[in-house]
Amino acid sequence: MRRLTLAIALVSLMSAALLIAQKPPYPIFTADDFSSAMKTLGRNFAAVNSLISKSDFEGAKSQLARTRELLATTITFWRDRKKDDAVKILRDNLAKLDELDAVLSAEKVDPAAVNAVARQAGAACQSCHAIYREQNPTTKEYRFKAGLVQ
Repeated sequence: MRRLTLAIALVSLMSAALLIAQKPPYPIFTADDFSSAMKTLGRNFAAVNSLISKSDFEGAKSQLARTRELLATTITFWRDRKKDDAVKILRDNLAKLDELDAVLSAEKVDPAAVNAVARQAGAACQSCHAIYREQNPTTKEYRFKAGLVQ
């Protein structure tokens, strides 16, 4: 009886371990999740630029925090697809957003510096789009280039 109980317990533990091993350690970040995050991110970054143009630097900082948060979550998407170049581009862009936060946080904000760093952050976005995305000429929406992402 003791051996049977031990055998059942061992099989149960092995089954549980197999199930745990098959589950990803975090929720799957799908192409649809990525596209949704990017659309929201685009609206947020447009708002950052709009607020900067109005010299509303505090408002821009708040909007920038959300933009950065959205961008950071997309690293999972590229990491899961083993696209190290995309991860590097994202990390570089996150650094640009951090730099923008720093110039927006200065005791005396320099509008020229803010505009320059905001342009650099926008250019960093475009560098990833140039490799991985294409824009529908009619709807102007972005999609993955064919064959790059499954």
